[in-house]
Amino acid sequence: MDFDIPTRTSVLIVGGGPVGCALAIELASRGVDAVVVEKDLTTPAVPVKAMLLNPRTLEHMARWGIADEIRAAAVTPDGWLQGVTFATSLTGRDLGHFREGFDFHSEHESEDLRERAQVVMQPDTLRVMRAAMQRAGAGYAAGWEVVRIEQGGAVTALLRHVETGEERHIGADYAVGADGAQSIVRSTAGITRSGRGGISATLLLHFRAPGVLEDYRPTPAAFSNLTHPEGGALVVPIGSDLFCAHVPGYPVDVDIADIDLQKLGRRIIGQDTFEEVEYVYAGVYKVHERIADAYRAGRLFLAGDAAHLYAPFGGHNLNSGVGDAVDLGWKLAAVLGGWAGDALLDSYEQERRPVAIRNAAEASGNVARFVSEAKAIMTEMGATDYLATGVAAEARRRSWGERLWRATRQQYIARGIVLDQRYASAVIATDDSAVTPWSSLSYDPVAKPGHRAPHMRLADGTSLYEAFGPEFTLVVAPGAEAAAEQALAAAAERGVPLTSLVLDHPRARALYGAPLVLVRPDQHVAWRGSEDIDFASVLEVATGRVSTEHALVAAA
Repeated sequence: MDFDIPTRTSVLIVGGGPVGCALAIELASRGVDAVVVEKDLTTPAVPVKAMLLNPRTLEHMARWGIADEIRAAAVTPDGWLQGVTFATSLTGRDLGHFREGFDFHSEHESEDLRERAQVVMQPDTLRVMRAAMQRAGAGYAAGWEVVRIEQGGAVTALLRHVETGEERHIGADYAVGADGAQSIVRSTAGITRSGRGGISATLLLHFRAPGVLEDYRPTPAAFSNLTHPEGGALVVPIGSDLFCAHVPGYPVDVDIADIDLQKLGRRIIGQDTFEEVEYVYAGVYKVHERIADAYRAGRLFLAGDAAHLYAPFGGHNLNSGVGDAVDLGWKLAAVLGGWAGDALLDSYEQERRPVAIRNAAEASGNVARFVSEAKAIMTEMGATDYLATGVAAEARRRSWGERLWRATRQQYIARGIVLDQRYASAVIATDDSAVTPWSSLSYDPVAKPGHRAPHMRLADGTSLYEAFGPEFTLVVAPGAEAAAEQALAAAAERGVPLTSLVLDHPRARALYGAPLVLVRPDQHVAWRGSEDIDFASVLEVATGRVSTEHALVAAA
């Protein structure tokens, strides 16, 4: 639909990809005026590399009311949304199937999850999110690019239409760059990046292969990790005869025209006699590891790829960007709503940048572990008849699969990355209680300040998160109701939106570990403690109205 660009908005979002859309939904759902500026006139038909939404991202989407729409938009065939299979090709020998990967099992199988993971191609995700942000009330200016942006007492930007050349000016209280690796917001802000660029290149292929699903011999899986003497590929079925393949290991200056795509396609399919492979798309993307040295410069902020780039081993890029949008979104809304201080906006970088640094290291580690083991196995494959029949040959293939799984399990089982993001900032109370050491492979639910609030199913089977309020929620143990009433009064006096939730359940008492637990709008714990606390002081810290040196120490 046509959108009449206003002369002013509260938040200008540069970039209408999934991260920009997530931020717009977060803001608009809280009544904040936001305008998204996107240079593409339509949703890109050209495939992009993101294809996995992890359980934490789906939890946010459930809160926005679009999780079911996202799942309905997915095109992975029924029965294939489960774990990872290692194989020699799509019609070749199975090296092993591992169901644990990526939490694709039903969310009802795990108390820790509200939602399970979902494979869905980014253009399909984008269509749902763009429609949702407009329903929520965000403005969407498609076909416009930001050619200049400045800040002083406010933000001003010059927009230009990509087809007509028409120019418009727009002002805003804040601007957020969700505009990718070449962010104009980042360059305007003068924010530098650290890390490595142009580490390697990966081919991105979408191809049709009629009949292959019927001939598919390995165990069906969301991801088929193929290993062959001549190279590897990660393949996802995205239709009855359509596949997406990521083929890593090329130099950054690779030219797709120099690749024998028919030979490569037949190697992936596993049939030398296969008729001509029909490529819907064939392109190259580069692998980077770069983190912005700051996420904020005055009224300008960065999110998503504008702030961080990782190797795509683990699916962390898009999901991290959504996490950025959620963290920043509720904080901008709180400050614009008048019930939070500027220190709350400073906490965005304090909380999200360490997550990006860790994710980048984990993704690069995933690459190194996989490449090392895969090269060794490819050499062994080349020295034997890797497709031979018989017990000995099968045992050899299974041993290769086990080795590949051990080398890549941190890529496929990333519960620490997904669920155990431990924030430490000026708006999080300190808590000296013991906690399990962080691991990318595991998640220990605990309501320690800075952690994701532990999830559980209520007696009627619904998610605890559905019982949380839209802003702050005070989780109350039985017997602490009087203190909760005092807390609600203190919040009302300060204009801080607060809901109380009495949780009478043995598991809740074990998970939350205190009579009172303050949960933020993003479902992270801000504070926990006893009934005799001065709750006004708790709110002053959690909303960024006091300086760091006045931060509270929570009860152990």
